[in-house]
Amino acid sequence: MDPEAYILIEHAREAYRQGRFVEAGVLAGQVCKDAKQAGHDEMAFQLGLFEVQSLLRAGKPLGALNRLLTMESWEAPRHESLYQMREETFNLLRLYNPDLTQLETRLAELESLARSALDGTVSDFRLYEFLFLEDQGKDEKALNATEQAWSERGPATMNHAHATASNSCLANLRLNRRSQAEEWIKIMKRDGETECLGFRADLADSQAELALYDGRAEDVFHHAQQQRRVAMEYADLTRVHEAIEKQVRARLLDATNGDPGDRRSGVIDVLQQALPGKRSVQLEFTFSLLILDIRLAAVRWAVGMQPAEDFWYQSPQVVASDLRVAKDELIRRIDKAKAAIRRTDKIARRVDHAFGCDWRQAAVHRRRERLQEVVSNLD
Repeated sequence: MDPEAYILIEHAREAYRQGRFVEAGVLAGQVCKDAKQAGHDEMAFQLGLFEVQSLLRAGKPLGALNRLLTMESWEAPRHESLYQMREETFNLLRLYNPDLTQLETRLAELESLARSALDGTVSDFRLYEFLFLEDQGKDEKALNATEQAWSERGPATMNHAHATASNSCLANLRLNRRSQAEEWIKIMKRDGETECLGFRADLADSQAELALYDGRAEDVFHHAQQQRRVAMEYADLTRVHEAIEKQVRARLLDATNGDPGDRRSGVIDVLQQALPGKRSVQLEFTFSLLILDIRLAAVRWAVGMQPAEDFWYQSPQVVASDLRVAKDELIRRIDKAKAAIRRTDKIARRVDHAFGCDWRQAAVHRRRERLQEVVSNLD
């Protein structure tokens, strides 16, 4: 490679360090192409991985996925580089173009690569296994995977231990094992590295989820705000959206905020702070479900009910019929909630089909039943 190539590589690295991720990705991609054409396969592979990371940080996951799919026919310079490439490809396909049979095949290949890689890599594999099982609604198996990841972690994955503990916390909440979930938060606090951005984001996320499970609106908002602040530092679209979702749910849970449909409630203001960018199929469903829950909360307020937390739903709604709005306005709100149910159910069916399950459709159906309970009480 000529000296100009190394200058471009340094420019790409400097752009990445300064947060100019699009520029870093363009430069890395240019040198990657030149290196491949010149027969410098090892350099091309590493630059391809650098381009992928830059594009992901820039909020361009489909561009990153296209690069990875191009690299599948390339010879990797090291086993660990091959594993990293396969791992990223699996995860992006899971997020943006899921196909159950293909993902199962790729996960098996990933496990085989992990077992013959450096110590600790198998623990990383367990995290992706957890996410795939979570997508399928297999909560008990997902918990087993993340607990196994904890037991298999090694020096090479200690910096990911907080993610394992956070996933274990969430899996236990899904299985209604609150005390075990709280124990994982204690483990995170005991073993975590406070200067690690990932640790701080995972801890705040777990604390916010536990607070939401308990119905502690103020704590939910506080911890989700911490999660969002940290996620913004390294432009993590998914984490930012997860934090915003919990902040909105905190607003919905607090009766003092009044009508969720009124801008003064703070619900709309928080929702509009979501970052632009391509959403994964998981986030697409999550945000559609959130809009549905906002519509349902607006109906509850209109008929004089106290708020109910619809995600974990630990305290069922108590119906009432003390109207706070005109009948026409109530009908409008009910119609909007029904439209949100239809829209979210359509997304749920598509994503459930991709992962061979029905738990998202079941979540929508439970909202449909709650709305029907409110409407029936008005007759």
